[in-house]
Amino acid sequence: MALAVFGSVLPAQAAPQPMLLLENHLPQSDADRINVETLILQRLSKSAAPELQIQPVQLSTLRAWQMLKQPGNYCALSKIKTKEREKLLYFARLPTTIYPPLQLIGTRSFGKTPLDLVRLVQQKPELKIGVISGRSYGAELDKLIAHHPKQFFQRSGAEAAQNLALMLSKGRLDALLEFPAITNRSLQHLPEAPKLYPHQLTGQPLVSGYLACNKSELGLQMVQWIDQKMADAAYQTDVLKLHQQFFSADDFALLLPELTKAFPLAKQ
Repeated sequence: MALAVFGSVLPAQAAPQPMLLLENHLPQSDADRINVETLILQRLSKSAAPELQIQPVQLSTLRAWQMLKQPGNYCALSKIKTKEREKLLYFARLPTTIYPPLQLIGTRSFGKTPLDLVRLVQQKPELKIGVISGRSYGAELDKLIAHHPKQFFQRSGAEAAQNLALMLSKGRLDALLEFPAITNRSLQHLPEAPKLYPHQLTGQPLVSGYLACNKSELGLQMVQWIDQKMADAAYQTDVLKLHQQFFSADDFALLLPELTKAFPLAKQ
């Protein structure tokens, strides 16, 4: 069955086109939710129906990237858009999520912020910093991680973020490269969670994540249909509200200018 392309309408009687959405975190309840994109996924699934039927599939980040390179109805949520990735994937026009800058999160202080992570890694070669295998942290951080493999512990698997946070809490890691909101939520069930020290890093921007589909005719058609759905004022309003619910007041204030730029139809 062919999907509609941008600007056209699928026949009312057409069966929904399944979209296999590859995710590494699919919570069973709101109490288990550690990121904002799983909240937005619920809203996006509602908007996509009945033409698209989004079917979440839980996979590790590495396995998801392998699947995305294959032809078919594979897509992923909240991926960073880079020139290299755009050679392999079609990206939605609007972001799914916007996060505050990545931070270095430890159970002790590493000095005054913002920290120069390159200098810190050079000065403290004994540090073990947790990162998720297959995840992009931006061009500069990706280069740093590749050049210092002994200092960056890479964890894969469907619940890598939670597992790294637990390793940090048990003293098996010195720090994580992560968004504070995700680490805090990953540890919220612990009876005695350790005090966390988030450190701002020099040169780190806000992080936008986009829905991306494999580079096939079907992948392009699914992205174009999602673009139409995201252009709806009610959807944009709800996405802005979901960011506000998830993040702290300070983080949301930091995100708001970029959110209103990305979602100009949203009512505040």
